[in-house]
Amino acid sequence: MTIGGIIAIFIAIWIYRTAQENKTGNGLYWVVGSFIVFLVVQFIMIKFNMVIIETFDTDINSDYDTAGGLNNRDNSDTAGLQSGAGGTMIGIIFELLPWVVPFFVIAIVRQLFMLKQSFSFMGLFGGLKEMFSGIKDSFKTSA
Repeated sequence: MTIGGIIAIFIAIWIYRTAQENKTGNGLYWVVGSFIVFLVVQFIMIKFNMVIIETFDTDINSDYDTAGGLNNRDNSDTAGLQSGAGGTMIGIIFELLPWVVPFFVIAIVRQLFMLKQSFSFMGLFGGLKEMFSGIKDSFKTSA
């Protein structure tokens, strides 16, 4: 969750800078709206991950509760969705989806609704380099 919070802060800075540079007006409303969209999409992606894992998980069956619950469960998972090398990659994808998908949704909202531009993949990332340069320059002291 820490990385998701850091990403949300960077998105808030990015949206606010975009609103100020392009004079869209109501910059704080755009920031609040993008933050709410980020949290909602992140929540949806977490639930989506849980649905996928529970759909393909063959570990839990009707005998789960009668066998003593979690303490008595065999956690070897040799045939589940996240077993083996492919399971490692799926685990990594499941970890990244709740951060990456909300970022892309915010980028699309920024491009289509805030800036009123037509969709282009490279246009999604406009202003990110300038934002990070501005953050880096803010740490410099004048001598």
